[in-house]
Amino acid sequence: MPAAHGGNDVGHRGLHRSSGGVRDPSESEAEKLAAETAERFCWDHEAMTGDEDYWARMKEHFTDRQILELLTLVGYCVAMGRTMAILDIANDCPVNQTPDPSEDPSHYIHS
Repeated sequence: MPAAHGGNDVGHRGLHRSSGGVRDPSESEAEKLAAETAERFCWDHEAMTGDEDYWARMKEHFTDRQILELLTLVGYCVAMGRTMAILDIANDCPVNQTPDPSEDPSHYIHS
């Protein structure tokens, strides 16, 4: 996602830190908001529609195009996760819990 509104750029480095509700103090407000968006999309998407404070914060940090891209990406990821769960292939490739595979006990490489 390109940088917008003051140079905020939500990059790959934040993806590994967004699980489990643990937040890194070095995350930008845009990164925190992107993680919040993903969590709300997954667990309480209907409440997002009427949340004026949430949308004001989104508009403060993202352009309309970036909001569309973020929600589309989150929707794609949710759909793919559910598809893999339905087909019982969801555990073939575990998600790393850290960006460094050597620090992640769940990481393995297919031979």
